[in-house]
Amino acid sequence: MRQIFSHRRRRIRWLSIGVACIFLVWCYILYKSLFINYNQKNLHSHSPSLTTISSFLYDVENIDIFVKHTPVKYNYHVFYYPWYGNPEYDSKKYYHWNHPRLAHWNREKASHYPQHSHIPPDDIGSNFYPLLGAYSSRSLHIIDKHMRMIRMSGAGTLSISWYPPGMSDDQGYPWDDLVPRILNAAEKYKLKVCFHIEPYKNRTADNVIYSSNYILRRYGSHPAFYRYKNKGFFYIYDSYQIPSDEWHRKLKSILPSDRQAYFVGLILKSNECRQLASAGFDAAYSYFAANGFTEASTSQRWKSIVEECKPIPFIPSVGPGYIDTNIRPWNGETTRMRNNGNYYRQMFKDLPHGEDRIVTITSFNEWHEGTQIEPAIEKTDTKTITYEKYHQGPFTYIHLTRELIFA
Repeated sequence: MRQIFSHRRRRIRWLSIGVACIFLVWCYILYKSLFINYNQKNLHSHSPSLTTISSFLYDVENIDIFVKHTPVKYNYHVFYYPWYGNPEYDSKKYYHWNHPRLAHWNREKASHYPQHSHIPPDDIGSNFYPLLGAYSSRSLHIIDKHMRMIRMSGAGTLSISWYPPGMSDDQGYPWDDLVPRILNAAEKYKLKVCFHIEPYKNRTADNVIYSSNYILRRYGSHPAFYRYKNKGFFYIYDSYQIPSDEWHRKLKSILPSDRQAYFVGLILKSNECRQLASAGFDAAYSYFAANGFTEASTSQRWKSIVEECKPIPFIPSVGPGYIDTNIRPWNGETTRMRNNGNYYRQMFKDLPHGEDRIVTITSFNEWHEGTQIEPAIEKTDTKTITYEKYHQGPFTYIHLTRELIFA
C-alpha cells in the first residue's frame, strides 16, 4: 500500500512540475507578445532594446495586438509619396527610381556635373537605399508594409501626394486609382489619410477647389478619410504660384456653410501668412526639411512665426535631414546631415508648444531629397555609389519618430 501511495505522490509531483513549466513558458510567450509599453523610460531612450522590440512588432501578424501596442497621434501628419514604380507592377518600367540627374540652370556650372539618369534597381535616384528595394507603390504588399511602418512611427495621419486623374509629375504616372488601396490599408491599421495637392499643369484656384470637391465626393465617406473641424484637409504645395487675389476671389465666394475643405497654403516667409489669411486659407505650413532653407523652415523662428501668422495657425514641418545630390549633384550646400538623429531631435525640440498642434513630418518616403524616415539599408552599388546608412539600423528613424512624438 505504501508503495502505491509513494508512486502516486511521485506522479502528482512530476505532474505539478510539468504544469508549472508549461505555465512559465506560457507567461514568457505572453510577455514577449504583449508587453510593449511605450511610456516606459527605457523604451524612449532610442536604445538597441527599442530596435529589438520594434523589429519584433514589425513581424506581429495579429493586427489587433499590433494596433493596441502602437498608439498614434493623429495631429502628426507624415507626407507620403505613392509615385514609385518597377517593371513587375508598372508596365515593365521603373518610375522615379530612375530619376535623372538634373542640370544646373547655369550652363557652365552644369558642365561640371553628371546629367545621366539612374539605372535601377541598384542605381537609384537617392542617397539612401530602401529596405524594401526599388519597390512599386502599386504593390498591395508594399502599401501594407508602409502602413505598418507609419503606425510604428507614431504618426497617425499620412498626407498623400496627389494629382488629378490622368495626371502626374514628369517622372511618374497617374496614381489617383491607388487612393482606394491606400485608404483601405490605412483603415486596417487605424490610420487617417489627408491630401497634399501638387502643382499640376494649368493649376488654378478654381480647379484646385474642383479637385478638392472631387476628392471629397469620391473618398470623403471612407472611414480612413481624415477630417479636421468636420472638413476634408488639404495641403496645397506651392500655393503661392497662384496669385493671392485669384485665391481670394474663389475661396471667399464659397459660403462658410457650404465650405467642406480646410485649405493649408505653403509659406516661405512669415509675412506671407497674412496674404494666405486674407486670401481665405485656413492655415499655413512650411514643408521643407532643410532647416534654414527658407525663413518658414527655420526651426528657431517657429515660435515667432506662430504669433506672426495669427489669425491662422502655422503648421511647422520637421524632418530627419536633407540630401539630394543624387538628383541635384550641384546642390551640396542644401545638404543637412542627420548627425545620428540629433538634427531631427533639434527640430522637434524647437516645435511651438501645444499638445494638439498639428505637426507635419517631411517625409515618410521622399527618397530623392533624403528626407525619408522609411527604413533604409547599407548598400554599395558595384559601380560608383555608396549609399548613406542610418546609424542604428534600418528602423532607426521609425523608432526615433515615435520616441520624439511621445516624448
